[in-house]
Order: sequence, then C-alpha cells, then structure tokens
Amino acid sequence: MIKSPDPSAEIPVSRLIAGGDPATAAPAWQVTLLRLQDGVELVHWCGRFERPTSFALHDDSDRIHFSFTSRLDGAARCSFPADRRDHAIRAETGCISFGRGRHGSYHQQGMLENVTVMVRPDIFAAWAGEGACGLIGLLATEGGFLADHRGRELTDTARGLARALRLAGEMPSAARHPLWYRAQGTALVGLFLEARRQEHLLPAAAPADRARLRRARDILLADLSCAPSLADLARTAGLSVTRLERGFHALFGTSVYGLFQQERMAEARRRLLDGEVSVTRIAADLGYTNTSHFAAAFRKQHGINPSALKRRR
Repeated sequence: MIKSPDPSAEIPVSRLIAGGDPATAAPAWQVTLLRLQDGVELVHWCGRFERPTSFALHDDSDRIHFSFTSRLDGAARCSFPADRRDHAIRAETGCISFGRGRHGSYHQQGMLENVTVMVRPDIFAAWAGEGACGLIGLLATEGGFLADHRGRELTDTARGLARALRLAGEMPSAARHPLWYRAQGTALVGLFLEARRQEHLLPAAAPADRARLRRARDILLADLSCAPSLADLARTAGLSVTRLERGFHALFGTSVYGLFQQERMAEARRRLLDGEVSVTRIAADLGYTNTSHFAAAFRKQHGINPSALKRRR
C-alpha cells in the first residue's frame, strides 16, 4: 500500500496537466497523462486507500472534465463548499465537471480507477457547436458538477481506454498508436453528450422526473440484500412503473434490477477483497440463500469465481 497524501495540502490539477511527477503530488495514486492535442488531455487515474482518506482539491485546470469511473471497490465522493453538496461517485458512471478556481475535497476508501478527458472550453465549443453553450451554462447553475451519466457503449469505451492505459503503464511496448488514444478520447466525450441527450428524452417534466428517478435509485440501493418490487419503488418515488422503467434506461443506462445487480456485485467484490468474511457469509448478507447462485451471478458480472478472487487478494 502506498502512503496516503497529506490531507492538509491542496492538490492543483494543473500539476498533472503540466506533466509533473504524480508521486510527488499524490503518493497514494498512479497517474498516466497523455496530451491528445493542444488543450485536450487524457488522464488515467488509479488510487487505493485502505482507510478512509480525504484531501483538498483545487481545480486550476481551466478544463471541462468528462470523467468516468470504470472500477470502484469501496466508496468515494467529492464535495465543494460553493454548492453545499456531496457528490457520490459510483462504479460504471460518469460525471461532467467544470469549475475555474474551484476548491473542494475528495474522500475515498478502497480502490478506484477512472479515465478522464479534459477539454479546454473553446475546443469543446468547436466540437459541440450550439450545444456547448447550453452544457456550460447548465454546469454553472448546477455547481459545476453533472453526475449519473451511464450507457453500455460509454462504459465499454471508458473501460477500453482504462485497460489500454493501464497496460501501457505496465508494459510500454503495449502502448497504442497516439491516434487511437485521440479517437477513443474524442469518442468518450461524444458518448457523454449522447448520454445527456438520452436523459433529455425522458417524457414530460424532465427535471422533476430526474429527481424522482435519482430518489428511486437511492431507495433501490439502500438495502442490497433485498430489492423492492417495481410497484413499491415506483409508488414511493412518485412515478408509474412504466415511467420508472423507461426513466432508468434513459438516465442510468440499464434496467432497475440491472442496476441493483451491478451494485450488489460491486459490494460483493469489495467485501471479498477486504477478506474479513467468508464467501458464504457475503452471499447470505447480500440476500442469497444458495451460495452457488451467488457464485454464478458474481462470475457473470466479474468473470471470476468469488472464491478465486478471495484467494488472489
């Protein structure tokens, strides 16, 4: 385990963009930085903290961040005093942020892997055309942070980028051609915008529906041992079942129970890597009466048997 950073020292984003030694700036994580073109950077970030860790942030990058968390075994969140909110970071979920000179804090326990495309506003305006002003304006009204961007293609592209950058860091000869990184980074930004467009295709009162859907998601994930029925979840959130199901696909890129299963298996993986309890206990805690059914679900999600992952920790 690498030593955690000094929580009292602010970490400016520009230090990473300038290509400084990440070990000096943040000894608890590893960073790979690629400049795709002038004003556009691709960052692969992987951090692991055995204990809850917090440290100060200072965004002096003057970039719009299109950031996707490809893996999360634990919990993470960020907060900014200006908007008086905490933002939970979830696995297989992306966020868009933009805050010149913004100060805040970051909190994490466990392991997190993230890939981010950082784009200068004028370049993003050239890419996105009229839609750029709307997004930048929305970021200004939402405290500079837009969360919950999901989608299968978005996830696959981010995972592919993270995997390629991780492999290149371990074995430089495996690095892809610079044009590949540039194409995939640009595609990731485009998929973020497509995810936003899908969100706006929600029927009727989109802002109210988004709030209700996020509330439904929080209720759904509050107890990973037992999912509520669609009817109960819809009624509690103030939606019809049809609106709930369509809204989950549009906003989160998956079905209600698909999201529940993703989060349940992510929690199982975190607990297996902690190594404190048995596979049977974890299965029971997550609502499985049959350990073999749990193992099959875990293998489908992560491509490995839970007992094998526990032995590898």
